[in-house]
Amino acid sequence: MTAILSAMLATAPQHGYPQSSEYERAQIVVARNLLMHDLQTAYFNLFKVKNKKSDDYQSAADTARSMPDIMDEFLLLLPPETAKGEAPGSRVKPEVWTDASAFATAAELLKAQALALAEIADSGDSEAYSVAFGLLTEACTGCHGLRPSSGGAFRFAVDE
Repeated sequence: MTAILSAMLATAPQHGYPQSSEYERAQIVVARNLLMHDLQTAYFNLFKVKNKKSDDYQSAADTARSMPDIMDEFLLLLPPETAKGEAPGSRVKPEVWTDASAFATAAELLKAQALALAEIADSGDSEAYSVAFGLLTEACTGCHGLRPSSGGAFRFAVDE
């Protein structure tokens, strides 16, 4: 995803597209939103196993293992001047940069909890999976609420 965005931004002038810092920031926000959607989709697939709507623990393990890589791509798309008000469509709060240590800790916790959930999913232990899923949920809500429109410590709500 990041490579595609970089190539797109690099070739925009060659194709006659206007390129500006605002345009570039808007494209970064689009890429971030796609990655956040991927994380949300992964979360809801894991939720199905937790709620016993699926018993495919192997798929859950694979899904959970994909989340740290998605988060790493997301983190690469947080350059300065891409907070709400600085980049069109952004809902990122300035705290991502002003409290970078807390944000980094929250991101690392999400990755660790996803990998822990993957290990438990490999075992097929539904009770342990439910507990680990709860810890993953806590890691997610360390940055934002569960609903895509919600805000939180590092994201503005849609209506804010």
